[in-house]
Amino acid sequence: MAGNGLIYTASFTGSTLPNAATGIWEITAAAGVPILIHSIRVTFTPTITSGVAQDVRLSLISTRMSAAGSGGTAATPRAINSRNTVAAAGTYTGMQTTPGTATNTLDAEIVSVIVPFERIFTPDQRIVIPGGTFWSLKLTAGGGQTFVTSSEIYVEEI
Repeated sequence: MAGNGLIYTASFTGSTLPNAATGIWEITAAAGVPILIHSIRVTFTPTITSGVAQDVRLSLISTRMSAAGSGGTAATPRAINSRNTVAAAGTYTGMQTTPGTATNTLDAEIVSVIVPFERIFTPDQRIVIPGGTFWSLKLTAGGGQTFVTSSEIYVEEI
């Protein structure tokens, strides 16, 4: 589904992912402004022991939500095209310490901290966040330790 709207990217770098359930991303679509998610990338810095990266598997879910979470850091989306001078209408928050209430899990992944998690959605796979609703990419439980995490998400507001 291509919306032919305005394309933005939001990111955070070097944030600490706690050893607990966390909203890695939460997006709130502004009323009347649906959002399409084009791609998501999350990288983790693994623990190095004797020169070897230690693999840990984390459980991530992509979910629609009935209520927003709290905590975290607001990310200011930037337009991909410099001719786009319109500020993003949605609210983008990274690393929410209290995730919102999940209502509909769209996807579930078990990911390695050694390999970046990346989803590039084809047009028919893009996640639609209807105007006035919430979506989150969540860590469902702690991974036994904290990780330094960076992420970027590409979205289209239509």
